[in-house]
This record gives sequence, C-alpha cells and structure tokens, in this order.
Amino acid sequence: MMSSSMQKQQIKQTWDVKKLQEAATKMVAHKIASRLDFIQNHPGKEIEDMERKSAHMKAEMMKQCGVKTPMDLAKHLAEMEVNMFGAQASVEGDDQKAVLFNEQPTVWLEAKKLIKMSKEQEQTMQKHHRQWMEDLAQGLGFKAQVEYGTDANSSKITFSK
Repeated sequence: MMSSSMQKQQIKQTWDVKKLQEAATKMVAHKIASRLDFIQNHPGKEIEDMERKSAHMKAEMMKQCGVKTPMDLAKHLAEMEVNMFGAQASVEGDDQKAVLFNEQPTVWLEAKKLIKMSKEQEQTMQKHHRQWMEDLAQGLGFKAQVEYGTDANSSKITFSK
C-alpha cells in the first residue's frame, strides 16, 4: 500500500543536446554490442534475413521522409549521425552518385569501447554493416559500396543509381 504522502510527480525535459546525444549514443552502441554477440553465437540465414528486412523497412521509412536520390540518402544518414549522436560526417556528390564520409562515428566508437571489441569482432561488425548498407540502398533502388579507414574507425559509403 502506498503512503498518503507520496505524490505523483510529472517529470520535465531538462537534458541539453549534448546529454541527449550521449544517451542516444550509449543506447545504440549497447544495441550494436548485444547484436554483435548474438550474431557471433547464432550465425545463419535467419539473421541475414532479419537484417535485410530491417534495412528494407528503414528504406521505406526514408522514402516517406523524402529520400529519392543517392544524395538524399547520404544527407539523411549524415544528418542523423551528426544531430542524434554528435558524430562528424560529410557528404559529396549529386543525385546520381553520392558519398557519405563518417569521419568520427561516435556510436561505432562507443560500441568498440563498450565491449573492448577484438579485431575479429570488428571484422564481423564491418561485414554486417556493409551488408546492411547494401540492403538499405537496394531497398531504395540504389547500390552501395562501403570502405573502412585503415584504423577501422571511419568509413566512406558511396551510393549510386
């Protein structure tokens, strides 16, 4: 039974952008880390099918947000990374071919730190990230080519028609 002195208290939004970005980054990094563990312990076609379906669902959401060209896609992804997670990203190109540069991908870096990612885990995650980006692009009628920096902490993703 609740004490009569307890009162319901409405919580107000008090976090600034930096705190929101840090919380979002940690939340998504945790999801990546747990997903990596699951992928490593349950390899198979079902996981690949689930990832493809997820990418195609995301593509449909992006179409509803007005993504129609490779440049729209690169900008949308870059804006999400920068605004949601405080990442450093840039784009170049045009409506036929566009490149997304993830110079400081905060979520990826946080996931690596969170689980002290081994080289093998890093390669597994890159493989799945590459496939997800290819599936996302396919869902929008594009092609994607993913390249990782020598330090594996940055990436360059080219989207084309």
